[in-house]
Amino acid sequence: MKPDRIRQLTTAALIAACLAVTSWIAAFLPSAVPLTLQTFFVILAALLLRPRWAAASMLVYVALGAIGLPVFSGGRGGVAVLVGPTGGYLVAFVIAAGIGALIAGSGTHSGARRPFWREVTAAVAMIVLINTLGTAWLAYSAHLPLVAALTAGVLPFLIGDIIKAAAALAVARLLSRRLLAVSSVSADS
Repeated sequence: MKPDRIRQLTTAALIAACLAVTSWIAAFLPSAVPLTLQTFFVILAALLLRPRWAAASMLVYVALGAIGLPVFSGGRGGVAVLVGPTGGYLVAFVIAAGIGALIAGSGTHSGARRPFWREVTAAVAMIVLINTLGTAWLAYSAHLPLVAALTAGVLPFLIGDIIKAAAALAVARLLSRRLLAVSSVSADS
């Protein structure tokens, strides 16, 4: 197996595992959607991985929850969660991670950093996509008017999403530098 493929696989697995573990830690605000670190890890996956690996990382997480493992927010699992009010947000993680990674670019080439604006654009696009798909499903599954779904499923979380996106951008830049350093050392040996 090529070193880059091993790094992508390992990073994808670690992000899926971190997402599963931190999803148990949820703050319930007065709305239908719990506040977790999930968005942080979706954005981190897109900024550290190639598109298919970013999407695969989120797909592993969603699949683990779908088969009943308690990896969704509040320690829940099962298909019922996917068809429930928060299911649209979970499915959107897979789509957003892949698209976000496409927008951000596939990473570094010959040691050059990708432009920061691409990473910011990717993070913003992912937040918009997750909230759009999640709100649409919330409105449909809970039989809410769109405005009520936006009020319950997006507005209380926007500031948190922005903070999590900023943190993911900072962590991704730090980890990218470290991963590049490790890659160049292993290539030299």
